[in-house]
Amino acid sequence: MARPSNTEHRRQEIVLGLMSVMAEKGYEKASIQSIAKAAGLSPGLIHYHFKTKLEILIALMNELSSKADDRYEQLVAKADSAEDKLMAYIDAALALGEGSDQQAVAAWVIIGAEAVRLEDVRNLYQEVIAKHSETLVELLTQAALTNKKLSKKKAKELATFIIASIEGAYQIATTIPGASKDYAARILKESVMNAIS
Repeated sequence: MARPSNTEHRRQEIVLGLMSVMAEKGYEKASIQSIAKAAGLSPGLIHYHFKTKLEILIALMNELSSKADDRYEQLVAKADSAEDKLMAYIDAALALGEGSDQQAVAAWVIIGAEAVRLEDVRNLYQEVIAKHSETLVELLTQAALTNKKLSKKKAKELATFIIASIEGAYQIATTIPGASKDYAARILKESVMNAIS
């Protein structure tokens, strides 16, 4: 396997630097200097690899989406049934343990807020959510094949509910100190199984 280029490595360091700063201070207060410090680089290197802070944010969104996809692929590889694949999706999004990343969750919450005010972020955010919705509709449809009550419309509504539940759990986990961190995957899986049975 080819070694990643120095440019790819530096860009990755910068993106992770932004994620670290965002998790602590938010996007608005993430200055180029603070990103550089978190990445262990000079501000000049940040500007060499990215023209704007928004470009770094877009790269971070792509990174987080890719990480979420990778975690799902690892979990779904162990799934035998359609229901297990659906539960793997929920675990990939919400379960603690290997592959979970609190900084990534905090950064994603902030990205959701930035999607309200920044068009480029909103467009990519909508693409990511649409992709997840399509995956969920497919998983729900497969899991409920024997259930005639789950129409395509109902599957889309349930997919939206799942995504909203995940996003809400992220918000609570990030903003409320001491909130239970292990409830979300368990409760959401129970709710979904009740809806498709």
